[in-house]
Amino acid sequence: MAVPVLFIALFVMLLIGVPVGFAIGGATMLSMFMYSDLNMAINAQYCYSGIFSFTVMAIPFFMLAGLIMSTGGIAKRIVDFASALISFVSGAIGCVTIIACMFFGALSGSGMATTSAIGGMMIPEMKRKGYDPAYAATIVCFGGIIGPIIPPSLSFVLYGASTGVSISQLFLAGVLPGVLMGLLFLGTNIVICTIKGVDLKQKRSNETDEKVPIGEAMKYRFSEIAKSMKEGFWALLSPVIILGGIYSGVFTPTEAACISVVYSIIISLYVYKDLTWAGLKNVFLDTAVLNGITSFLLGYSTVFSTFMTYERVPQTITEFLTSVSTNPLIVLLFVNLILLAVGLFLDTVPAIIVMAPMLMPTVQVLGIDPIHFGVLMTVNLALGLCTPPYGCNLFVGAAVAKIKMESMFAHILPLFIVGLIGLLVVTYVPWLSLVFTN
Repeated sequence: MAVPVLFIALFVMLLIGVPVGFAIGGATMLSMFMYSDLNMAINAQYCYSGIFSFTVMAIPFFMLAGLIMSTGGIAKRIVDFASALISFVSGAIGCVTIIACMFFGALSGSGMATTSAIGGMMIPEMKRKGYDPAYAATIVCFGGIIGPIIPPSLSFVLYGASTGVSISQLFLAGVLPGVLMGLLFLGTNIVICTIKGVDLKQKRSNETDEKVPIGEAMKYRFSEIAKSMKEGFWALLSPVIILGGIYSGVFTPTEAACISVVYSIIISLYVYKDLTWAGLKNVFLDTAVLNGITSFLLGYSTVFSTFMTYERVPQTITEFLTSVSTNPLIVLLFVNLILLAVGLFLDTVPAIIVMAPMLMPTVQVLGIDPIHFGVLMTVNLALGLCTPPYGCNLFVGAAVAKIKMESMFAHILPLFIVGLIGLLVVTYVPWLSLVFTN
């Protein structure tokens, strides 16, 4: 009876608007008090143990680095570089937005941070190019979900901390799936813009109706890329330092997060000089608030998952899924459906902390590689950032674009379908996730 009461209480609390952290904690304590003989003091103990971790320390530092980059000029240089790469296609501004999200995701590791930072710069530009504001916000939101997939990723940090899987290996595994999702959204934007006649390919101001020799066109393109690369050198060097240090074994993901903070502060204050000391103080305050929310969620999500283990929910799920089929391909389809449903109501932080330990026994029984499963789960729950009613990226995108979230719903479907296609490829082509880890 404890488990049904737990989920009913959780659903009711979420339905009436109780914040997610309080809903998870309240439902857990209610069920624990009514239907178990556990000492209620373990709530505090597991909340503490859930956040008292060297690995989990990476989360606030990556958050801080992301906010510094979005306000200190680093994000702007990334957008300029992305523009030089792909400004010649139809739907160019939308494509620039997605590529900028991919680059920024390799710095911040957060979907909402990516949506906020890139959306603040690109949504006004897309509006000026004739994009529907709702579509402009939607494309930024879907570009933002690449943040939790391309390393370094906060989702991988959480998954690794919850399951004991190597975070460095997860980072390596996320490279190709993240690029795949970005390319899929890129192609979809070009098709949509071509069909709607928005932001079509235009000649440069110094071009005539005569065809430009391919050599001259390539020379111009490379000169633009070289110029933006020179101006954004220090911004583009950041992921090289962070990821290179992790993969080479020079420092751990948590140490990499700290280094990214120091590097971002130095570049933003003394090289680009777009960040002031007063601005840095505000960034620290914003990060403290955001980390407080995340830590509260993380703490009570740990209690929730521990109580689930006590009630043998992971074993029950394993028995159910293996009774449906012992074929890993079919089981993974059911797991994806479960995770997509979870993503409708939970953010990636509590969803990973709750679901990863619950599903890991099933993964082990069926012989599925836990690294591949971590990438699958991350991609799946990242899509949940763009699905109502609890799509965090949608809230951020609507706020930045100053529109109602409901106006975005018509534009979500085609991008979501493309995202599902990407998810199926990641699910059933393990090579994409494991090629760099073997």
